[in-house]
Amino acid sequence: MPIVGVRAAMNAECVTRMSRAIHSRACARADRALRARRPTPMPPRRRHGLIDHAGRVALNAYQLAGATVWACEVLGFYFLFAPSVDDAGARVGAMIAYGALAATATVAFFAAAATDPKARVAGGEDDDAKEKMLYCRFCEATVYAGAKHCRDCDKCVDGFDHHCKWLNNCVGVRNYRSFFVLVSATFTQVSGQVVAGTYLLGWLASDEDRARAYIATNATYVGRGVTYASLIGGLCAYIALGGVLLYIVGELFTFHVALCHKGLSTYEYIIAERTIAADLRAVAVERGEDPNDIVVRTNVCRLCYLDEAYAPEKPAARAAAPGTASESKKAAAQEKKVAKAQVKAEKAIAKNKSKGAAASQQKRDESPPPVKREEALGDFDEELQKKSDARGASRKLVAY
Repeated sequence: MPIVGVRAAMNAECVTRMSRAIHSRACARADRALRARRPTPMPPRRRHGLIDHAGRVALNAYQLAGATVWACEVLGFYFLFAPSVDDAGARVGAMIAYGALAATATVAFFAAAATDPKARVAGGEDDDAKEKMLYCRFCEATVYAGAKHCRDCDKCVDGFDHHCKWLNNCVGVRNYRSFFVLVSATFTQVSGQVVAGTYLLGWLASDEDRARAYIATNATYVGRGVTYASLIGGLCAYIALGGVLLYIVGELFTFHVALCHKGLSTYEYIIAERTIAADLRAVAVERGEDPNDIVVRTNVCRLCYLDEAYAPEKPAARAAAPGTASESKKAAAQEKKVAKAQVKAEKAIAKNKSKGAAASQQKRDESPPPVKREEALGDFDEELQKKSDARGASRKLVAY
């Protein structure tokens, strides 16, 4: 074989090896890029707020902090307030009533946290029922209307209200009652503690001699080394902690009472506030204002005065069977109510748009008339010439 042919074959083999190496490196880089682009896999779904996917007890930081504060409140009642009640019957009655509230709150907490709010998977229904179903691409399942996928729990929840970090669980139609009982019992418990602690602190401050004598002769206080000063300090800390809890739990309790009165869920109320903010942003854009200044606001006062036009539409009542006149009347009344709400919403949106159009027209009328480009350039050249002449005159004076 001639030398030229050998060299050509060797060159061809080298080129082939180099191309294979380059191809393998390019494939490796592409594989690494694809792996980097892949989203982080979601953690396995928890069973509920107390048990993880592997059947182990797993509590978050909010649950541990809430349990610690609640335990401090319970211990404070039995070690500070209860021994100060002079009447034995009243003391026993207060301890029993408080224990009942604490037990109710405990049972309600475990009932709400240990309930799996996962939505029911639909299937096998007729055509009319299928129209009220939704397909969740995250769960890859068909669920009934009214369910919503929770990102924290990674599951669809029937009658979704909100995800409670203190329960580490979603609150839906299955555990909303136990959640509301928990909030109500905790609010009653904390408010009673704050009132009782304030009354006891006032008694200690107003009748110091009698209070000192009672503390010195009380077996419970004497056995634990409680003095007049330490009792006042403990009560002050007890009332301060109770006041913070009363503000938090009281606002939550009032908010959910207003939601029940309006017939809304927390999620539906947030959607209504987002709709209001979107309409206000549209009006701000028409007026030439900054729409970013308008944010979504949610509080109890806004909920109480929420316009029915922005409330989510409720599904109309099912058609009543023949002979049930009362049900048909209720369905007709519900349809009229929905129609009135729609008309009111359309009027409100049209009114806002008309106000925005009038404001923008007034702004255009007040703005100065446009100036032609030639006139603007001429004025600019004339002003520039005046400044140049003034500068030249000042230089002549300096030279002179």
